[in-house]
Order: sequence, then structure tokens, then C-alpha cells
Amino acid sequence: MLENLYGGKCFVGLRILDPDSGNRHHIDIVLLTKKVAMSLFGNQPPLSVDAVVEESESRSETIETRSTQSKKKSVVWGHFVDTGDKKVVCKHCGSALSKVKGSGTSHLRRHLLTSCKSIGDEERANMLTTQGDDWFDPSTFKFDPELTRGLLTLFFIDAELSFSVTESRFFEPAMRSLRPEYRSVGRQTVREDCVADFKAGCRVALAELQELDSRVSFTSDIWTSSANLGYLCLTAHWIDKGFQFQKRIIAFKKIPYPHSGQAVADLVEKIWTDWKLDDKIFAITLDNSTVNDLAVKHLESRLSEKMLFGASHMHMRCSAHILNLIAQEGMKLIHTTLENIRELLRHIGSSGSRLQVLNSILDELNLSPKKGLALDCPTRWNSTLLMIKEALVLKGALKRYVNDQGSIKGPSLEEWNNAEDMATFLEPFLDATKIFSSVRKPSSHTYIKEVWTIRRLLLLENHKDSAILRELAVRMQKKFDKYWENPNLILTLATIFDPRYKLIFLAFCFKKAYGEGSEANARLDYVRDWLKKYYEEYEKACMDQDSGVGSSQGERQISKKRKLDEEFAQFKSENLDLHSTMSELEKYMQEKPIDTDEENFNILQYWKQNCGLYPTLAKMARDFLSVQASSVASESAFSTAGRLNDHLRTSMNSETIECLVCSKDWFGPKEEAFDLNKYLPLIRRSNQ
Repeated sequence: MLENLYGGKCFVGLRILDPDSGNRHHIDIVLLTKKVAMSLFGNQPPLSVDAVVEESESRSETIETRSTQSKKKSVVWGHFVDTGDKKVVCKHCGSALSKVKGSGTSHLRRHLLTSCKSIGDEERANMLTTQGDDWFDPSTFKFDPELTRGLLTLFFIDAELSFSVTESRFFEPAMRSLRPEYRSVGRQTVREDCVADFKAGCRVALAELQELDSRVSFTSDIWTSSANLGYLCLTAHWIDKGFQFQKRIIAFKKIPYPHSGQAVADLVEKIWTDWKLDDKIFAITLDNSTVNDLAVKHLESRLSEKMLFGASHMHMRCSAHILNLIAQEGMKLIHTTLENIRELLRHIGSSGSRLQVLNSILDELNLSPKKGLALDCPTRWNSTLLMIKEALVLKGALKRYVNDQGSIKGPSLEEWNNAEDMATFLEPFLDATKIFSSVRKPSSHTYIKEVWTIRRLLLLENHKDSAILRELAVRMQKKFDKYWENPNLILTLATIFDPRYKLIFLAFCFKKAYGEGSEANARLDYVRDWLKKYYEEYEKACMDQDSGVGSSQGERQISKKRKLDEEFAQFKSENLDLHSTMSELEKYMQEKPIDTDEENFNILQYWKQNCGLYPTLAKMARDFLSVQASSVASESAFSTAGRLNDHLRTSMNSETIECLVCSKDWFGPKEEAFDLNKYLPLIRRSNQ
């Protein structure tokens, strides 16, 4: 047993009687070797008291040495100078703080995070990301009520909990069982803390957007709450200097009724003005409604002087919504089939006993039992497709159920065949919808590829053997031509910034669609001309930005250079001009498109690596690739808003709803690993 306690050693506390002198010796919990321990317990020849004491002192020294060596010193001390008089001085601002042995470093860390005036936001953020402290290490932990309160605020936002949870009679006892010093706050205080977090996040996001040297794209949509109040969601999308795709819901505001084009335009313009973004706008993606068309006309007339080419290319129509309209048009053709499948699934799923009968049939067919049968939302074609696919998997069991019951009518054999043809036909639509619905990575460069995949699918020559598919293609082709006969220019140009495709992919698509005649060439020339116009605008802006550096600063920098460096720079510039007259755009177009694994290709990483070779094109890529092909980024906020403003919380005011929806979006995707350092600045700022 002694060997298993601690590598052959044990801890003991002893009082030993010296038989010669009669004195008692006390040894406090020391680490003894197996040899000494066995001797004390009578299994070995007895040792003298001196030997035991000598052994214990030797072990104590070893423990003390190891403890000193293994104890990790907090990196916080690297920001302070020890003056030796129980004081430490901040290296940044010179403030003196107390230093008491064993008191911890929480007050020093708090000073760096909140009080130090000489540390900028960026430097403080970098400090946090490189700080190696383990905040919850039991050996160094010290209760920080400010940190706990801030984390609970983020918990309420992320979990979408009612603020009244803090007033439950079990909440404070549960928290105090973890830490007796904890004192709970009321629901109004929790709300105020959430609002404070939101305002702090707004300040951080505003500072980030103001420093942005590229343009911002937007998505927007309108949602109606359970109380019949309209809310407009506006989401900003941009690519930062590090070529990281960024997305923020910057507003979730109540919009006055009626939701006219004028009202939408007024509210969107006000949000842009409040966020100081009216001179950074590149494009906005909206669904296909008349109200949005009118709103865009108002915005174009007001912002034409601040946007490229008079805001003529600002409006993006939601591609996911267009796909929905096209697919819905096709589904009208098999409306009876869909209704029969839907009614059969509804009939079985509405009764536990019926579902049990179906599961017994599934068991006989060696299929997995079902806890329930999912029905579709008729206005969402993709949910209808998923319902069809599930029904086809259960087709044999469903047919047996209908035959056994006798009184139940199910789809006919022809209807089952039509449903199977429809499911196969619409599978590419589902793939395209998933791609267009991506909200945390670029999707604009995939627009042309997905649109032309659908165009090719609708060609009648591909459906010679199926009358239902031919009629289906004819119906859907009319909808396709209404919206996509002339593809969106901005999204078409975005394809060129994919180094796998460039302009040659557009040439391929146009020739496939329009043949070898003049129409394909005319469309390609149209795209090429606009690409050149945009490039010239960006090139001019880059030159103006470079020349905007103050002459006095430039002269001071030049004066520090050696004469040889100046002469070489001039010589290099002259020779590059002589031997390279091609622009960045021409060089990029002449390079062969790259061949790479499509699944693992990172288009932003490519432009990050090549921004030195193509600085102007890289700046263009950041703007064009930030454009969203769909408005899903804003629509996804409606699920959160619906849970926050359910029938039990209809009295929540619009400002609180906005604060909770926006703040939760700013936390980022749940797939990211939790890093407390990421949220500390927000917690500290909100509680100041």
C-alpha cells in the first residue's frame, strides 16, 4: 500500500520518543522513503531518531526545491516593475499598485484590462491572446465577482434565457454552493448588463469598421414578431486586412408600419449613417419583393455620389429565394402527388398507435424505427424535397401500411415514380441552395457555376425519356429566364477573382449557353469592359491613397535613407517601367488558371498570398468576394428573435431584442473553441 501512495513514498505526521533521552520529537507531514516508513511501522529494523529526522529534512528540502522549480510565474508580472517596497509599477502608465505575497494577480490583470490608459485596444487584445494564464486553475484561482457577473451576462445572451431566471429561489443558492461570496442580482440589472455589453460591442465594431480600408456589403430582410411588429435586420459583411471573412448583425430595429419601400430605405440609410458606413457601401442583397425594389431605388438616388458608378450595381437579388421560386414552380406540376404523400405522413404521425404499427412494419423490413415523421413547410421547397426523400426511403413500409389498413388512401404507383423523378431532378437545386446560404465564407465567386449548372439541368435534351421531366423543365425554364437570363454583373465579375476560373470560365459558360455566335462574344465583351472600368477606379483610388501621405513625413523618411538606396530605387522603377508595361489585370489574366483540389481550396488564402503581386486586384477581390449571393445571413437571425420574443415574452421592448440578437451574433459560431480572453475586454468595458 505504501508503494502506491506516491511512487514508493508516503506522507506521515509523527511524534517519536527518544529512548535514550526521553525527549519527544515531532515530524510534521513529511515525505519518507519506503525504507524509513517500513522501519517506523515495524516491518524493518528500527532506525535512530537522528536518521529519521535527517531523512525527513532531506526530503523536505527536495520537495521545496521541486515546488519552487515547478511553480509557473504569471506573465502578468512582465508588465510591472518590482520596486521592493511592497509596490509594483506598471511599465505602460507608471501607476503604482500593491504587491502582497500570496494575494494573487487579479488586481494587476484588472489594471491591464481596464484601467491602464497607455494600452490601446489593439495592444490590449494582443496581450490577452498571448497571455498564458489558466483562469480556472484551482491552485491559483481567486474569486472575481466582476468576472463572474460578466460571464453570467454572456451566458444569458447566448442561452436566450429569461432575465427572471436570476430571481428563482434556487438560483442564488446554487451559485453560492459553488462560491459562497457570490451575490445574485435582479432581472433588471441583468438586462442593463446585457445592454452594456451590446453598447461595448458596438464601440468595438464601430472602431473596426472605421479602420477598414475596403468596402462593406450588406444583407437585409424583414421579420414579423408574434405581436405583429415588424423588424428590419441589417447584416454587414467584409473581408479584413488579414483576408478573414467577417460578418456582423449591426441592427435589428423595429420598422414602422406600413413596411413601404420608403420606410425601408429611410431606416437602412439611418443605420448606415449611425455606423458611419455611407461612404463604404459596395452592395446589398435583398429578397425579390416589390418593396425592396422600391427601397433600392430610393437608396440609389441618395447615395449615387458616394458609390462606384452611381450605385447602379448595388442591388443583389437573393439567389436562394430565386431558386425557391423556380423549384416551387416545378412542384406545382406534381401538386396532387405531394399532397397525397403529405396527408399520409400526417395521418400516421398524428397518432402514437399508428406510428407504432408503422414501426412494426419497419422492423420486419430491417429498417430503423421512427420517433416521428417530419412534414414540410409548403413555402420552403427544400423542406418538401426532404419530406419526399424520407417518404421514398419508407416507400415499401408506407405501401404495406396502406394495404393493411384498407381505408387509407396513399400515392399511386405513378405518383411514387413522379416523386422519385422530382427528388432526383431537384438534388442540384438543394446543393446550390446550401452553397448560396453560406454566411461565414465567400460564396459570390460560385454564383455563375451554380447558375449554369441549373441552366444545363433545364435543357430539354436531357429529358427525352420522361414526359413529366420535360414538362417540369419547361415550367422552370420560364422562371429561370425571368431572373437569370441576364446574370447579376457584380456576381459575374466575382467569378473572375477565382484563380481557378478567371475570364475563361465565363467564356466557356457563354458559349455553352449561346453557342459560337455573336451573342456569346457580346456578353463576354460586356463583362470584360466592366471589369476594366472597375479596375481603373480601384487603381486610381490606390494611387490617390499612396499620394495622400504627408510630404513632410515622406521627406523625413527619405532623409534617413542612404544615397545608394535612393538611386537604386529610382533605377529599379525606371527599368520596371521599360520592361513591364502590362497592368496587374493583364498579368493576372495571362496567367494560366490554377489546378487545385476544389474542396480544400481557400480563395481568401490565395489572395492573401498574392496581395503583394496584385495589390489593386487584391483590394478588388476583398470587395467583390464579400458580396453575399443570398440574404440568408439576415434571415437566420429570425430564429433567434422568434425564441426571444415568444408568446411568454411579448412585452420585451425592441431595444432589448436588438441588443440580444446582435450580441449573440457577435459571439461567432458555436463550433469555435471557447477562449475567455476573447470576451474579457467586452466584460471589463461593460462593467466600468
